[in-house]
Amino acid sequence: MDTRKLRHFVALCEQGTFNRAAEAVHLSQSALSRSIQALEQELGAPLFDRLGHRTQLTAFGQSLLGRARRLLREETELQRELALVQAGEFGEIALGVSPTPASLLLRACLVEQARLRPRLRINVALGRTRELLQALRAERLDVVVVDATDIGDPDGLEIEHLATLPADFLCRRGHPLLTRPTVDFAAVLDYPVACSAVSDALARRLVETYGPAAHPSRLMTYRCDSYEIQRQVVLQSDTVLMSVLAIMGAEIEAGELVPLRLMPAVLHGSYAIVRLQGRTLSPALAHIYAQARTRFRA
Repeated sequence: MDTRKLRHFVALCEQGTFNRAAEAVHLSQSALSRSIQALEQELGAPLFDRLGHRTQLTAFGQSLLGRARRLLREETELQRELALVQAGEFGEIALGVSPTPASLLLRACLVEQARLRPRLRINVALGRTRELLQALRAERLDVVVVDATDIGDPDGLEIEHLATLPADFLCRRGHPLLTRPTVDFAAVLDYPVACSAVSDALARRLVETYGPAAHPSRLMTYRCDSYEIQRQVVLQSDTVLMSVLAIMGAEIEAGELVPLRLMPAVLHGSYAIVRLQGRTLSPALAHIYAQARTRFRA
């Protein structure tokens, strides 16, 4: 059976009209109609009832749809595996990273890949966890490194949890907070607070730990996914930063940023590297996995 006809059939099922389906598969309406008719003749059964400009699946069409999708997924996976064998160290990777993994992993990952595999193309997408997971399920990304607490539906995903990382509130050296004999969460609220996007799970833990005032909608003055911008704002103002400590490791070691030691272990950073189940792990992807495990070492 010609899988092109199956692709045309699935496109018509998903788009609902010949016009939209023809645009989706880059055919004329007449060519798409001939392809569907040829498939119906090959199978010996009508697949659609034509209702004006729209179509409706027959019982035969409904039976075929699930199998057609599975066959097309298998064909795609076969093509991917053959490309890996054929390309060796060449090829292309689509990598998605949420803000904290981007700061911890991305620079080291790209430097290492440039050294070891200079002809490997890496397309990086920066975004929030849920957006990146949607792109992964739509097969626009090969692998994502994201906030593990924001993975709502694990079905169909191969999830490897990375080491959890301690987090805290931090302020610059010389901040007024550091002149106080003791510093508690209420004292932090006297100043602007910066952070990247916070998952619903972390938001709940913040409220459980500190009370309603700790909900991100009330706590965060500056919500920014760029840790580099956050770093400069905190170093040059009285803004307090809520962050995984590893991201600001150099500044903490140099004494430029000071952890306030307010966060219990329950408020750690939790991250995971994720790909679709059953997908072949190329040598280049395996190396990214290894780098993620190293960079997220507790």
